[in-house]
Amino acid sequence: MKIRHASRAVTVVCFVAMLVVAAGGFLGPAFAQGKAKPESSKLNIGLALTAFTYLPVWVADQKGFLKDEGVTEVKVLAFKGDADVLQALTGGSVDISVSSVPGLIEGIKSGQKFKAVWAGFNQPNFEWYALPKYKSIAQTKGGKYGISKYGALTDFLTRYALRTAGLNPEKDVTILQLGGSPQTLPALEAGQIDAAILAAPFTYAAAEKGFVKLMSQKDVIAPDWPLHVVFAKEDYIAKHPNTIKAFLRANGKAIDWIKANPEEAAQIAAKQTKFKVEYCRKFIEEYKDYWFADGRIASKGLKVLWEIAVQAGDVTEPWPDSKWLDRTFLSTQNQWRK
Repeated sequence: MKIRHASRAVTVVCFVAMLVVAAGGFLGPAFAQGKAKPESSKLNIGLALTAFTYLPVWVADQKGFLKDEGVTEVKVLAFKGDADVLQALTGGSVDISVSSVPGLIEGIKSGQKFKAVWAGFNQPNFEWYALPKYKSIAQTKGGKYGISKYGALTDFLTRYALRTAGLNPEKDVTILQLGGSPQTLPALEAGQIDAAILAAPFTYAAAEKGFVKLMSQKDVIAPDWPLHVVFAKEDYIAKHPNTIKAFLRANGKAIDWIKANPEEAAQIAAKQTKFKVEYCRKFIEEYKDYWFADGRIASKGLKVLWEIAVQAGDVTEPWPDSKWLDRTFLSTQNQWRK
């Protein structure tokens, strides 16, 4: 009798084990995908610039969140613009890029099979500053505006903002390409231009120097902006989904950590960008809520971005998501982002 009972017990255990295995096959994606081992322990991440907005990526690396996810060999490489990071992604020296939607569009237009998988870097952090004699945008009629480069985002944002404010950017002002904020702010100080589009922290420096803020991106263009998206080659996405999920989880943990530890986060930002820590504190306080761990896309800003792209002749009409965005990771994050 004892042997029969033992035999039945073994049978029941085996049957339960078979059910568990079967359940793993049918119900397992939330478990198997959620904490599946990354396909690679190595990851090279390309940033378009050294800018405050990339802070979560640096934190994910330096605070060990990527290592916790099984990505133990990490390189975070900052380039000098979208063109450079796109070249690196094309050549394979970086695996994923965190850079602009316009950069992604240009890459796809050039024939590269890139797709975005995530967003959540939604800071509308451009502002326009002018010489103290100007008190409104209308008063800058006939003046000179500094931008980084013709055809760049700063160019199209400036033209769009001027039109919104009632000025014709082709007739009412002169727009000059001078380089980025590090070049346009000194030109403003020297009186070579009347107004300039600046990104933080140069906006803080401009305010300290007594220049007048004429308008801000979040007020005159959109309350949010798809500043950076995470994208990669389509074949990398297909072959390394768990590596990408590991990065995205680590990035989300970094965002939560920044909000909970703003002072230490400011120290990391100052170390990476070489800007004053007080500027870093101010940026985190002002823009921390524009980082989203769930990777959401800045919908209102994206709509305006496509309007600008059409006006600029970069595209003839807004692209459908299927042309530039793989929504798989966004739509399944309740299964793996834990």
